[in-house]
Amino acid sequence: MLSWRPEALTELAETWDAAASRLQAHADSVDGAKTIGTAGVFTGSTAGAARAAIGPTAAGLRRVCQALILAAAEARDAADALGAGRNRVLSVLAEVRDEGCPVADDGTVGVAPEPSGLLVLCSGGSEAVARTMLDVRGRELTRLLQAALRELGAADTAAASAIDAAFGAASPGRAAVRPAAATGDPVAGDPVADWPHCSQDSIADQIATMSAAQRQRLIDERPHEVGNTDGIPWEMRMAANRINIANAILDEHRGIDAPVEAKLRAIVAPVRDPADAERLWATLHADPVLRAAALDTYDRGARGRIEYYETLLADVPDPVDRDRRVPRQILAFDPGRQSFIELSGDLGRARALAVLVPGLNTTFDGAADDIATARRFVAGSGGDVAMISYLGGPFPTGPLAAGVADAADARYALQMAPRLVAFSEDVDRRAGAMPVTYLGHSYGGSILGTAERFGLTADRVVYVEAAGAGVGVHDPSDWHNRNPSVLRFAITAPGDPIGLVQGIPFGSHGADPDEMPGVIGLAAGRRLTGGPMAGLSAHGDVVSEPSDAWHNILAVITGDRDHIRLK
Repeated sequence: MLSWRPEALTELAETWDAAASRLQAHADSVDGAKTIGTAGVFTGSTAGAARAAIGPTAAGLRRVCQALILAAAEARDAADALGAGRNRVLSVLAEVRDEGCPVADDGTVGVAPEPSGLLVLCSGGSEAVARTMLDVRGRELTRLLQAALRELGAADTAAASAIDAAFGAASPGRAAVRPAAATGDPVAGDPVADWPHCSQDSIADQIATMSAAQRQRLIDERPHEVGNTDGIPWEMRMAANRINIANAILDEHRGIDAPVEAKLRAIVAPVRDPADAERLWATLHADPVLRAAALDTYDRGARGRIEYYETLLADVPDPVDRDRRVPRQILAFDPGRQSFIELSGDLGRARALAVLVPGLNTTFDGAADDIATARRFVAGSGGDVAMISYLGGPFPTGPLAAGVADAADARYALQMAPRLVAFSEDVDRRAGAMPVTYLGHSYGGSILGTAERFGLTADRVVYVEAAGAGVGVHDPSDWHNRNPSVLRFAITAPGDPIGLVQGIPFGSHGADPDEMPGVIGLAAGRRLTGGPMAGLSAHGDVVSEPSDAWHNILAVITGDRDHIRLK
């Protein structure tokens, strides 16, 4: 144990990442071979048989690529866990050595040969008492050292199992997926083909008819659909999204490894005006300095996304027990649609569930602050609350005036609200009797209100420094929450500039939720410093600082009526 180098696991993870990138290039080449015959080069039954054989080979290579990425993530977690465990053992050993005690191979700590003069003096001059104290201390050190060794051994075993499981996902031979037909009989075919047209209940029923092996095969073969479809059991969505994240990492590696011309095309592609795109293309080819800078920016962006995606695969501290690390629980991951949904906390022990819809300048790969907000609520409740961070698509973005101007656009709310409505049905199914609260912060308030207009299901909703009550919502009758007993709250701190846009006549985001009949106003109260929760910074501080406002929101989520403070 003393010679262990946990950092070697980090080095191994880097090796596996590099191997995955190289192997993916081979898989792409194998995949490309399937096009043989499209130009009349190689046709006939032999060509067809060759293409049929190539398909499974390429799929197998891609599974190995995914396994390497996932195993690398497990290796990094293992390096952290084993490093921390080894440090605990070494810390106890340092105490043992400082006290001159011998240590056996099984972690038993012996008694120092002779009590020190100071110990004898502290024992009232009795050497017998001093020796008794040494015996007690030896037993205590034995307990501490053996406990630390057990924890280290358990971490080692868990790490090995996790890495084995990651590579096990690449093994062939899983049972074929045979979904249930309407009659209840298993039938062959594409199990996800009808999902876009199915109700969540029918999708859930279909999954319920599958065996565990068939569900795993579905996760392996159709991770995008499984990880991002409402009605799928959340445990399956989480497992599928680990594969989706691994695939996103591989896609970024593919971009970095692409030929220069392909990268330049990718750099020019976002330019909408054809003439501007043509000028940029010509300039990049004519100016080597500009071309090098553009390529460097492209690669840096890809590497940044890889680093972010790797954090999504890494374990994080349990919000309630910071010494314990837990896997992230990602319920949706779709870079193309900029959709990201994560559950924080233990849904099995929680007594209440909340869904946080953030606001302006929230991005797919920049949601760390929103996730941290969710974890603070979980921690502040002692685990009684689990919270979901909901990014159902792109949000308005931009610095200062540009961001405010973009936030005046209702299209973001109109696009995301129907998805939030559908997700609320899934949340309601999973929560059961547990109360569910939706928080709409800033622009997220408009998304939440628009979703209520379209039929959201919630027990409680809180409009937090909200841009409005929702697109097209001017009166409580415009809301159509499927829960007729829903309770609505609103909180806006004094001096928050959001007040300047709330309830503007003919505005994009509807009425001011703080002024809507039937909406319960929450007091912003005071900050931790004792000063009033007010002003520009209050816009974000009401959900990030454990102030009166924050505790008020938490009391709504938990249903703690005694601690809800009204305006």
